[in-house]
Parts: sequence; C-alpha cells; structure tokens
Amino acid sequence: MTMARRNILAGALLLALGLGYAILTAGLPDRSLPDTPGPAFLPWLITAGWLVLSTALLVRGLIDARGESTHGSGYRVPARGWAALAGFVAYLVLLPMLGFVASSVAFFAGLMWLYGERNRILIVVTAILVPVALFYLFTAGFQILLPRGPW
Repeated sequence: MTMARRNILAGALLLALGLGYAILTAGLPDRSLPDTPGPAFLPWLITAGWLVLSTALLVRGLIDARGESTHGSGYRVPARGWAALAGFVAYLVLLPMLGFVASSVAFFAGLMWLYGERNRILIVVTAILVPVALFYLFTAGFQILLPRGPW
C-alpha cells in the first residue's frame, strides 16, 4: 500500500473517530458561571484540533495520490516508531496505577532517550519538570483532575 493511500485511509478513519468524539462531547454540560470555560472547553478544543489535522491528512493523501506512481514505495515504520508506540501503550497501562506524574516522568525520559538525547542530567530534569508543570497547570489552572496514583 502506498503512503498516499495510507494517509487517505488514516485521515478518513481519524476524521470519523473525531466526528464520533465530537458527538460525545456535545453532551457535556456547560458551566453556569459567566466568563469561565467550563468542563466542555478542553474536549471541544481537542475535537477542533483533531478534526483540522485529520482533514489535513486526508487532503494531503488525496493530493499525493494524484502524483504518485503505481510502484510501491517500500516504506516501513522504523523500529524507533514501534518502540515509541510500545512505550505509549505501557504509559496508558501504568497511568491509572502510578498516577500522572510518576508515569509521565518515565514516559518523557524514555522518549527523550529514544529520540537521541544522551545528557542524563537534562533527561532527568526535563522528565520531572514537564509532568509536574503540566500536572499543576491542569489541576490548579484548568481544575481538571488527573490520575494521582498511590503517591
């Protein structure tokens, strides 16, 4: 299967999933306080970005399909991509058990190492600071509860 066809297939599938997510998001309640974003704000923001990017992928695939030859490109997903996907699945499994901060520290550190960062101090500092900052941004700033874990 050519890359253009993969992009078309992925774009159409992601667009359908995004529309399904939008339908589910439409049922979220609005906050009664004036000038506040409410619980539906972030899901609608995610939905809008999801739909825009899925449409862009679909359009890009359609454009590439017009100029592509009939020969297969022989493209394969590199091992690093499969390792990142496996790390993400492990992150999703560990998230409810360890909580957001602990599982995100391990995930960020693993991704930084996987994509070439070898400075251990930078990996440790960044892998700790980014999840802690995100945790406080979402819990204190947006008042969105994230999994806390046993710690």
